[in-house]
This record gives sequence, structure tokens and C-alpha cells, in this order.
Amino acid sequence: MKTMQIDQPFAVFSDVHGNLPALAAVLADIERRGVARTFCLGDLVGYGPSPNEVALLVRDAGIPTLVGNYDQGIGFETGDCGCVYKTDVQRAEGAASLAWTQNVVTAEVKAYLRTLEDHFVLRAPGGDILAVHGSPRRINEYLFEDRPTSAMERMARDYPYPTILFGHTHVPYTRRVGDAVFANVGSAGRPKDGDWRVCYALIDPARLREGEDLVELVRVPYDFERLLADLAATPLITSYAAPPDVREG
Repeated sequence: MKTMQIDQPFAVFSDVHGNLPALAAVLADIERRGVARTFCLGDLVGYGPSPNEVALLVRDAGIPTLVGNYDQGIGFETGDCGCVYKTDVQRAEGAASLAWTQNVVTAEVKAYLRTLEDHFVLRAPGGDILAVHGSPRRINEYLFEDRPTSAMERMARDYPYPTILFGHTHVPYTRRVGDAVFANVGSAGRPKDGDWRVCYALIDPARLREGEDLVELVRVPYDFERLLADLAATPLITSYAAPPDVREG
């Protein structure tokens, strides 16, 4: 666990999954807004065509980053990404991704992935913020928005933080459960909520002290044609939500 003091608004993204043009667009938007600090909740690699480039860009930018389930599988060479697939199409995409990614990710990047933290605690004036990849309990637990209130209340009691930030599902949302705010920051590489634009979150810790909602979800368009060109140079069969005027393939 790594604990950091945070007093000013900051940005959080997650689940880039090897999509370099998407990451570039997110970082450019954060810079344009003049946000001083940025954090990543993990899953730099997997599915996308540029795992090494994405990981090294985040590393070299000095962005504090958590280990995602895919990062863990590739970094420690477990032969498993910790993913859950519900259809044959998803299983085929996953098999192609795991085989290719574990082969092309360099020893340097694997070593970096092994250094990543499993969660952060961000100390803000109004209280502590917990940052995880999947859930406070498990790195690959999916916290969807329709999780029963009783289950979320139990988690809020077990992990009594005013705000819990996470990703993993690729579907952004914020949900207040009692005195706690659960915020899924979405995916900065492969959104799954029907919007092709990638997503990240802006967090204002001062609003935590004031009892207000402190999370703003931001959508960012990116160079989708470049992603398709990069994919075409690999055996990956990953599907992505496409802009309205572009047909994949």
C-alpha cells in the first residue's frame, strides 16, 4: 500500500489496455486542463496493440500506478489474465490477446509491472480516498453499478473510506451508498458502455470536506483510425466501440 497526500484536484484513469492513441488523448486533455497530479488504476496492457509503449509512457511520466489483473498476469507470467468471459467471441478475443501480449511485452516492461502497488490511500483534507483496480477485496472483482445496495453497504462498512475509486469493468459511474461514494473511472482505452470515447475522472478533494459529489467523469475522443492501423499489424482480434462515422475492419 502506498499513501500520498493530495490537496488539489487530480485526474484518475484506468484500463488503457495497450491503446496508445487513447492514452495520448487522455493525457493531452489532462494537461490542457492544467491538472497537476494524475493517477492510474492499472491494466496498462492486454487487448490493445501497444502494451510496451503505453506502459513506458506511464512509467516515464512518473504517474503513480496500480497493478491491474492483466498487468499482474503478464508481469508475473502466470499464464492467466484474471478475466471473465461470457461469450465465445469474448473468449476468442481473450485467448488471442493473452498469447500475443505475453509474447511481445518486453522484460523491461514486465519488470515494471511487477513493481506496481495493489492499492493507494490518498489523504485529502476531508478524509481518505481509497484507490483500487477491481474492488477493495479483489483485484479482479467486477463492481457493476447494479450491485445490490446491501452488498455495497457491506463493502462500505468493511472499507470505511468516504470515497473509493476503481475501474476494471470499463463502465464509468458514480454511486453514493450511505456516506460513501463509489466511483468507477471507466476505461481510458476500451470503453464498454456504448460510447466510443475513452473516459477518465477528475476528483476535487475539497468537495469531500463539503459533503458534495467530488467526481467528474470526462469523455475524450481519440485517433480511432490510428488504433485500427496499429491493430492491423498484429494478430489481435479485439473489438472496440467505433465512432459513428467509422466502421471497424
